[in-house]
Amino acid sequence: MNPSAPHAPLSKSHRLVYEIVQEQGIGRHLAMADLFALAQSRQPRIGFTTVYRAVTKLRDLGLVSEITPHGAERAYYEPAGPAHAHFRCDRCGDVQDVDFSIPATVTTALAAQIGGAIANATVHFRGRCAACSRLEDSA
Repeated sequence: MNPSAPHAPLSKSHRLVYEIVQEQGIGRHLAMADLFALAQSRQPRIGFTTVYRAVTKLRDLGLVSEITPHGAERAYYEPAGPAHAHFRCDRCGDVQDVDFSIPATVTTALAAQIGGAIANATVHFRGRCAACSRLEDSA
């Protein structure tokens, strides 16, 4: 599915949430609270549950990616796009994109090993970001 143009008919609220995520762009990871605040700034009467249902449907349609890095207390959302990994800082919790994906040959071999099919593969790294590493080195 082309992430820039949804094929399924979307309600007004779904389109609003979709537009917000798209406007933020790949690499900007929005928590549900961020999405709700941005949606409410444009449509003051929108409810949290409406935003939650909209982002869930957009995720299920493949228009929005949901990521939950190891150790994160919440999920984050970003536009669906090219395969990449995520890095989460253990100290400050910042989540960053990493230009990395699992080669198709690896997922094909793993699928053969389990005798099934792999629909999606995600990679999450964790450690210290550059800013936290500098702080630690200067202490």
